[in-house]
Amino acid sequence: MIAENLFQQMPKIIGHRGACGHAPENTLASLRKAAELNTRFVEIDVTLTQDSVAVIQHDSDVRRCTNGRGPILLKSLEEVRTLDAGSWFGPEFGGERIPTLKEAIDVIGELGQGLNLEIKPTVGWQIPTAERVAEELLVHWPEEIPLLISSFAVECLIEVRRYLPDVPLGYLTSAIPPDWERRMAEYDCASLHCERHYVTKDHIKAIRDAGFRVLVYTVNDPEEAKKLLDWGADAVITDFPDRMFPLLEG
Repeated sequence: MIAENLFQQMPKIIGHRGACGHAPENTLASLRKAAELNTRFVEIDVTLTQDSVAVIQHDSDVRRCTNGRGPILLKSLEEVRTLDAGSWFGPEFGGERIPTLKEAIDVIGELGQGLNLEIKPTVGWQIPTAERVAEELLVHWPEEIPLLISSFAVECLIEVRRYLPDVPLGYLTSAIPPDWERRMAEYDCASLHCERHYVTKDHIKAIRDAGFRVLVYTVNDPEEAKKLLDWGADAVITDFPDRMFPLLEG
């Protein structure tokens, strides 16, 4: 019932890493940009620092999206705070920082956005990451805001379920495995999240007929998004939510 309530509230268009086509991904600026574009649901990634603080970051290394380098798991929060996570995207975002999960939750609550939180552990650190994220969500997450947790790391799904028995889980994959239905049941997942290249109309029908939801990432072409939604996908995750909204008109 809780999962069904979530999906009833979930819109067809979800902002990827905030609205990362318009602002530096996984930053507070990206969350605010998504809201400015009237995006009601966003996806962001969470991982851990060396001192076990949950922060919003996709890669295990900070090099791609900051002016630093090296594994984030080997950096304290204090070190992470010194990094510029915005200038790489555009000078107007200079000084943007990697936010903590708590900071992101505060902004999401302020903006009234729903959240798909992807747990993105450094490989080998799946259990500690899921534990810490779950602990922080138990303390800080506003009950009235829709929350869906997803991960490629099934260890994270198993662990987070121990702490958060009622939060809907999403099974993240690139290609859809032949035994997807067994996996969905085993990991108590309500939705399957798959890469756009690998999904077919038959996949979507089979998954929906089995009682699960389907989210497709990362879809930036409106015509492709329309096709996927027409096939029955519950939502598309996109860098450019504003490009997709005209699909919902008329």
